Parts: sequence; structure tokens; C-alpha cells
Amino acid sequence: MACIGLLFTACSKKETPVTLSVEYVNLNNAVVSTDQSVNIDIDKDGTVDFLVTKELKETAAGQDDLLEFRVVSNQQHKLLIQQDGTPARKEPGVWIRKEDEGNFKWDASQHAVVVTRVLTVDPANGHWQGIWKDQYNKYLPAQFIKSGSTYNGWIQISFSAVLPSRIIVHDAAYNKIAEEPIQAGSK
Repeated sequence: MACIGLLFTACSKKETPVTLSVEYVNLNNAVVSTDQSVNIDIDKDGTVDFLVTKELKETAAGQDDLLEFRVVSNQQHKLLIQQDGTPARKEPGVWIRKEDEGNFKWDASQHAVVVTRVLTVDPANGHWQGIWKDQYNKYLPAQFIKSGSTYNGWIQISFSAVLPSRIIVHDAAYNKIAEEPIQAGSK
């Protein structure tokens, strides 16, 4: 009987309600390709908060080149990334919170590498790599810092390897209530 009472008590606890007041930015499916970047002004104040871009770089061995599609914060705002720079990828409806998540940490200093094309001497051997490869309408967790407070948000992107290879930046949003979580895709 005591076990049933304990089970009933545990199940009756209510979670603290989440307050949502979403600032939404429609980026009109802006395309990041080899010659075009996309600026994101998530709070609509006229300054770039995040940049989605590409970079061509040489590998350490100097044999292959890498074409990286990246999301870069303005060094104040943060992205949820692994130590190697791989950003977290969220499904619609998943909560984005202020806390780190397992191997993913909130970081303002690194560039988040969404997907990489390994360009080899033999073009037939070139290939795409990364957890965002062939992903459509997924959410990159972002934290927007304003006046010393942290606001949780997301950037919705898709990747297409079909030539010309590109990242599509659909939209972005953040919860205007500091410290509160936001669901990926909430508007």
C-alpha cells in the first residue's frame, strides 16, 4: 500500500509551466551556396547575430580540400555544439534549454560545422560528411545573449547535396522570456 501511495505522489507532481513569448524571424528560405552567405538578425535590431556561410580550406595533410558550411555566432551568442564543432540537430517540438546536453555544450567561440564536402584529386571520390548531411527542416539550437540575459532559440535549416550544393535557412526564433526553454519550430 505504501508503494502505491508513493507512486501516486510521484505521478501527481506538476512540472513548472514554461512561459513562451516567441520572437520569430522569417528568413524566406535564404540560400547559402558557394558564393552567398546569410545573415541572421534574430532580435531585429539591425546587427548580425549569426552568420551562415561556407569556407574552403585545406586539410592538415595538404592532400584534400574541404568545403565547409558553417554557422558562426557573433562571439557573444552561443550554439549547442560538440568539442569538434559539430552542432546539435533537433527535431520539431523538442525543447531547447539553457543547460548543456551530454556531449553538446553551449559555446560562443567555435564555428559550428554543419556539413563538409571532402574534395579529392579525383572528383568521383569526393563526398559529404556530417550529421546534417541530407537533413531537411531540422533545428540548430541557439542562445541569444542580450543585456546579460540568456534567451533560448533555434535556426531552422535544410541541407541539399543536389548541385549546386547549398544550405537553406528557413527561419529562426527565440523565447523573449530570459532563461526559459523554447520548442524547436515554435513561432
